[in-house]
Amino acid sequence: MKKETVFFEYNKKKIGGFLYIPSGEGRSPAVIFVHGHGGGTHEVKNQVMCEALAQEGLVTFLFDFYDKPNGLSEIPIEDMTVSLQLKILRKAVDFIASRKEVDQKRIGLTGHSLGGMTVLLYTPTDSRIKALVAQSSVSQFGKTKGTSLVDKPDWKEHGYKIFDKSWGKMKVKWQYIEDGLTHDVYAATEKITCPVLVFHGNEDESVPLAQSEKLAKHLKKTDLFITINNADHCYKTNDTLPVATKLLVDFIKEKL
Repeated sequence: MKKETVFFEYNKKKIGGFLYIPSGEGRSPAVIFVHGHGGGTHEVKNQVMCEALAQEGLVTFLFDFYDKPNGLSEIPIEDMTVSLQLKILRKAVDFIASRKEVDQKRIGLTGHSLGGMTVLLYTPTDSRIKALVAQSSVSQFGKTKGTSLVDKPDWKEHGYKIFDKSWGKMKVKWQYIEDGLTHDVYAATEKITCPVLVFHGNEDESVPLAQSEKLAKHLKKTDLFITINNADHCYKTNDTLPVATKLLVDFIKEKL
């Protein structure tokens, strides 16, 4: 396996990430990994999952939607919305489909948290996607555990809010909320025709498990919904990252 730093463009702005290429000749199935809000290529969880996929013979692409914290992409983090992510993701699929290492007929998506919402919305719009895995997905935008982002008059009044992340300060404009509320994840999920796996930790401190339980009711009968016991939002606790990684790899290998 080799790891390459690669770039594509959206509206003349650079979008960068890492391409994990398995050993061997010929074209391989590919998976695009979509990170969560404030996440990116720096997250160990994302790297572990991408490496595991590549070791099993899948070309895997992990990219950053925005400039912070990794500096690979040129779009300012404060300008990001779900609608913009959907447009950038289409360019990412175009980019992967054009790679000589990739079998264009076998492309899958996986997304974590807000990235899960993004891939659920995107998949029914692109027939190239043949398998989908949503991890700890946001499916009811604006509602996190114990709070609602919508009920923040000060945020709306000031036009933005500053969040503390592990890597520094993240500015989020109110337009991010306004845009997110326009998307219906449950309706989009019912239009997905490819195989889908949804998994979610029962100790998720950020996105309620109940969101994925409701999402499961909109899946096809042949799709899968799995609760990972003792898992938090990012699978950092109780040695649950290997469990989540195996679910992802096994499903993608089987369906692609």
